[in-house]
Amino acid sequence: MDLRPILPTLPLLTAIADTGGISAAADELGVPQSTVSRGIARLEHHLGTPLLDRDGRGVRLNPAGQELTTATRRALDLITEATTHIRADATRRDNTVSIVFQNSLGRTLIPALVKTLVTQRPGTHVNLRQGSRTYCIAEFTSGAADALLISPPLDPTPNTQTASLYTEHLVLAVPHTHHLATHPTVHLHELEGEPPLGLAPAYGLRNITDTLLNHAGVRVTYAFEGEDVQTVRGLVAAGLGIAILPPEGTTPDLTEIPIDNPHAIRELAATWRPHHTPRRPALTALANILQAEPTWLGRTNLQPPPTG
Repeated sequence: MDLRPILPTLPLLTAIADTGGISAAADELGVPQSTVSRGIARLEHHLGTPLLDRDGRGVRLNPAGQELTTATRRALDLITEATTHIRADATRRDNTVSIVFQNSLGRTLIPALVKTLVTQRPGTHVNLRQGSRTYCIAEFTSGAADALLISPPLDPTPNTQTASLYTEHLVLAVPHTHHLATHPTVHLHELEGEPPLGLAPAYGLRNITDTLLNHAGVRVTYAFEGEDVQTVRGLVAAGLGIAILPPEGTTPDLTEIPIDNPHAIRELAATWRPHHTPRRPALTALANILQAEPTWLGRTNLQPPPTG
């Protein structure tokens, strides 16, 4: 049975059940009495049975009318529940943003970014995922993440927007007892024969390290490949090798030495899909933060993004 012709008439029947009469139902719905009468007549004709018992004092629902009214109310309850759920999901999506980032950014950059976002837009929910550069790009490309923070930046595409946040100079991390630990700077060719430690090939920092050492003519055989900068720093501090890393500060058992090479840098950038932002207030707020000066980082040892 095609229900489309009778769907507009079902509220008329429930209004009669609620008010006890056609005139009262018309007043309740704000329509002429004739509209209610004709609607019920069409509904009865479509079903092939009367729904109201009429007498001199008015009308009342007969068993068929009562059954249909009960079913109609159940259906309306389900529709109301679904509508409420859909609206809640839409609100939750508007207030949620997902960020995927490289592991090495999780200590300072991501906490500062999230704090700025939830301060500027209270109630924003942030989903965070982290991993290698390869993993991060895959998550963003598949649509599983709204924003991507990696180094080096993602290649530009027509559907994405990228903002360079900063460029930082990399350092050579050595044990404090290492013969280079007292040097004010280090040249990469001095690393020939040293046991290098590094991240796995899927990580952006590993690609930067390989390029730097290859250009310096240093033969590389990694003593250890890891997935976390802090683990690599710990292995350096334990005297198991040296590593080119982002600066975090010299510690009692690890010394950071500036590298005398203008290419010993890494650029950190954020990428998102701008055509998603008009429908996503939380993503709009995040994009605005990422496009502004990164004062929220609270760091002074960073260089401006490259301009060429």
